[in-house]
Amino acid sequence: MNVYFHHNNKQQGIALIQVLLITAILSVLALYLTSTAKNQVKMAQWASDKSEALVALHSAEAELLFTVLTESKTVVANNANSSQIDIVNNWNFFSTPFVINNKVIVKIQDQSALIHAHFPDEKLLKSLMIFKGVSSNAANALFDNLLDWQDLDNIPRAFGYEGETNVSIRNGAVPNILDFSFVNGVNANILQTLVKNTTLYKKRFFNPMNANEELLSAITNSQISKQVIQLREQKQLTSANFSQLTGIVENDKVTFFTSNRMAITLKAKIGQSVVEKKLIVEVAPYANKFQTPITFYSNQS
Repeated sequence: MNVYFHHNNKQQGIALIQVLLITAILSVLALYLTSTAKNQVKMAQWASDKSEALVALHSAEAELLFTVLTESKTVVANNANSSQIDIVNNWNFFSTPFVINNKVIVKIQDQSALIHAHFPDEKLLKSLMIFKGVSSNAANALFDNLLDWQDLDNIPRAFGYEGETNVSIRNGAVPNILDFSFVNGVNANILQTLVKNTTLYKKRFFNPMNANEELLSAITNSQISKQVIQLREQKQLTSANFSQLTGIVENDKVTFFTSNRMAITLKAKIGQSVVEKKLIVEVAPYANKFQTPITFYSNQS
């Protein structure tokens, strides 16, 4: 009888262990499936957020380009009659961020407010370099070097250089501002300044009213630049008070009108998903069969 009970208890013990093992395995499997399910839900949410962000970005891009094409490119003053179009009430053309549809952050930079990289204005470029701490002689050399790098001949200017560097002289217009890194005398700091303040897509006129603080300070001084920026951010800057503050007036090289060429950055964030797009465009409000309404010079997602 004792042997029978002992055998029966042993079987019950083995059965209990088996149950515990099966329970442990099922628990681990349940945890794995739960974790996998959570990850899949998270990935699905990310995909959904990404899609929503893309839709929001493309919608904002289309709405913005249509508005730039059809509306006057003016900054609506706070005390003026507001437009029926939200974008017009909020936009600016000097890279201060504004929001479209509560989802997309946008920055627009008027290309006429930068220095032309291919044909830099001598006074603007040298003033900028001197403001950044470059000596007058070095600024003269830098200006001539940038032109010698891009002209078609092999004749150096007075302060220029047409000799051999680590690469051959381009003798052609640069396709990218970063190409200036190969120019004699251009270090990392100068290159960063050129990237920030020059453009490949500028026409004839320079618009200082849309220039960044660094360039404004270079052509006026830091105090005046800060006053201009303050008025601009308050949407109180006009051509009249700009001229009064800076002493700059319109002439055959300077205009106070925002050009049709602009760099646009759009950024949409939904949840943890972020999408960004950068484009440089020219709009032609009076396009005809010889000119498209919108020309894309750069379009990067």
